Amino acid sequence: MSAINRILRPASKRSGIEAGGGGRRWQGTPMLGTPQQAALGARGPAKARAAALYLNTAYGNRIVEAWTSAMIGRGYQARSQHPAPGIRRRLNDDFEAMANPILTPLARALVRDGEAFLQVVTEDDGGLRLKLIPADQVDPALTRELGGGARIVAGIEYDAADRVVAFHVLREAPGAPFSTFGETVRVPAADMIHTFDLLFPGQVRGLSWLSPVLLKLRDRDEASDALLMQLKTASLITGFVRDPEGGAAGFDDGASGAQVNVSLEPGAMRILPPGADVTFSQPGQGLAQAVEFLRAQDREIAAGVGLTFEALTGDLGEANYSSARVGLLEFRRRAEMMQKNLIEAQVLRPLWRRWIDTQALAGTIRADGADLADYRHVRFVGPGWAWVDPRNEIEAEIAAIGAGLKSREEVVAGRGRDIDDLDEELARDASRAGEGATA
Repeated sequence: MSAINRILRPASKRSGIEAGGGGRRWQGTPMLGTPQQAALGARGPAKARAAALYLNTAYGNRIVEAWTSAMIGRGYQARSQHPAPGIRRRLNDDFEAMANPILTPLARALVRDGEAFLQVVTEDDGGLRLKLIPADQVDPALTRELGGGARIVAGIEYDAADRVVAFHVLREAPGAPFSTFGETVRVPAADMIHTFDLLFPGQVRGLSWLSPVLLKLRDRDEASDALLMQLKTASLITGFVRDPEGGAAGFDDGASGAQVNVSLEPGAMRILPPGADVTFSQPGQGLAQAVEFLRAQDREIAAGVGLTFEALTGDLGEANYSSARVGLLEFRRRAEMMQKNLIEAQVLRPLWRRWIDTQALAGTIRADGADLADYRHVRFVGPGWAWVDPRNEIEAEIAAIGAGLKSREEVVAGRGRDIDDLDEELARDASRAGEGATA
């Protein structure tokens, strides 16, 4: 009876937390006991596979380029808060000319490899040169204790207080001509900018953003190739002639020898001997169901990398204004989070401070104390977003400004512009209009 009672016991009577329980349903489920160590071990293979899929598959390339364009767009605008307008404009122009060209390859490496290293090299004349370092050039195999609580983990040196103090960089990137393995150069942390998306507390190196979908991307690409081969095969119609007597089933037309005429012409009719039959292969069956299945896989891939289905595939056939807008708003929120926390906080602000300090030491700018603080004070305007419905969105922005829910500066910054530049342009337009009216 006890066995029967166990079988008939209602499944709804459960206790405890199922996520921490056992049982057959949990058999084979992957677990990460130490996610920091697992991420460090998976970094190399995931990076290599992501690079291959980026170069060899359409979706792999699209994922990297879509995120790069979303985070960088046409570049960032630096807006120095120095009180002198002339100095402010010069600082903005010089910094943008130095930083913007490196941002696109940096963001591409961040998405594809999971991390980006930017070495800041001081030239003899006091200027800065930015050098993008391949992720594997920061020696991932170098891990050891240094004593007193200091240590090196995957090429990054920490002090006893868990602060990054240096990076151990190979003299040449792995695989480069004349590269020498094992020889590293200690680069102080002040001369290196390391940016990556922290997934777990204590994580040391970044993990490719394609990691959740790498296996599915490979299988999706192979399935697409298989369907293409099936379509090519479907265009080859094969006929099978069956004759119980072992002859040509009437296709020889009385010709001598082994010559058989099986040509097909419009309106042609053939008289087959009794028992003879002709059938054709049908290799194209099931393609419609396979295409729908691939679309479902595309949606999973898009969700895994934080893109909309339309952004990944370029397929707008099932999109309408409402659904497209909802998807874009969600994607923009995530992209703005990455812009603020990765590009601006981890790259642009440290680079600006280092650039200003270097100019002050070189004597290019004469500042100390409070004056130096004026030079360091800066804000950045990220790339703006294009309108989905320009008329309705502009009317909504005007209404929000009129109701006091938004400021002009907030609206202008959301379009990737600086309000000072806009006001100057409007003033020039008004001046030209006034001159034309008096002429």
